[in-house]
Amino acid sequence: MNTTVSVFSIGIALMSPIMWAALGEVIVEQSGVLNIGIEGVMLIGAFSSAIGYRYLHGLTYGLLLSIGAGAVCGLVLALLYVRLGTDQIVTGILFNLLALGFTSTLYTKYLGGGVVSVFPNLKVPLLGDIKWLGPILFHQNILVYTSFLAAPVVFYLVRKTWFGFYARAASEHPRAAETAGLNVWRLRYPAVILGCILASIGGATLVLSTSGGFVNGLTEGRGFIALAVVVLARWNPFGVIAGCVLFGVAQALQFQVQNLGPLSHVPTDFVLMFPYAITIIAVIAARGSRYPAACGIPYRPSRATAV
Repeated sequence: MNTTVSVFSIGIALMSPIMWAALGEVIVEQSGVLNIGIEGVMLIGAFSSAIGYRYLHGLTYGLLLSIGAGAVCGLVLALLYVRLGTDQIVTGILFNLLALGFTSTLYTKYLGGGVVSVFPNLKVPLLGDIKWLGPILFHQNILVYTSFLAAPVVFYLVRKTWFGFYARAASEHPRAAETAGLNVWRLRYPAVILGCILASIGGATLVLSTSGGFVNGLTEGRGFIALAVVVLARWNPFGVIAGCVLFGVAQALQFQVQNLGPLSHVPTDFVLMFPYAITIIAVIAARGSRYPAACGIPYRPSRATAV
């Protein structure tokens, strides 16, 4: 049973970066934008957090720098996606490649050894003493706890506020939304920027919560996994939690597989590919999910409403 608890405890920690990114993507896609560049945003957020810790000498500074980097990424992508109306898939892929090249180049020159510290685990009083459940859910660090708290906040934002209501209207029928007096661009700009900030925090979580250091290509496709989680969850932030648990536990298996009896004989390469195989299966299982009608389609206002 200790091994099982360990797998789920590690899985909860590993799911946090994906959950931050997926929650950000929920906001972006519910406004009508498809951010394929989420992988690059996570990578820049991870790199920025390592730089912040290295030169400003503090985990909190690293996190704050990653938030700033996410805002800059969001502004750049919003200009490309929203104002310039570039192809969102091609733009996102190119952004990912640029982010990889950018961080790889600067890593060698400015970072080198990376980070050697992470946010400490905090035991929640009373709840942390619950058998099995306590060590899994209530012996985590602040970035893990806040990722769970972010889910209801995002749910409230996209489902219960005027901004979320208008943004979802613009993601389905932007021309009708504009006719009703809404500025579609002004709804999409903050959605993309906020979504990129959350994705960047996800990248920072990889460094400051789980790995303890930065290496080239650290994200290893987690941004694309986040995209799959959003579809699997049908754009519901609470569904995102369930999807991320699935992928986090799938990743955690590679650290404990040698202690899982018959699974200890499974080839290492198969264990490493398991989370990505789960991603493919999840996408197939979610084939009935429907993107917002205008998601991924650049929008041109019919009158001078651009900002």
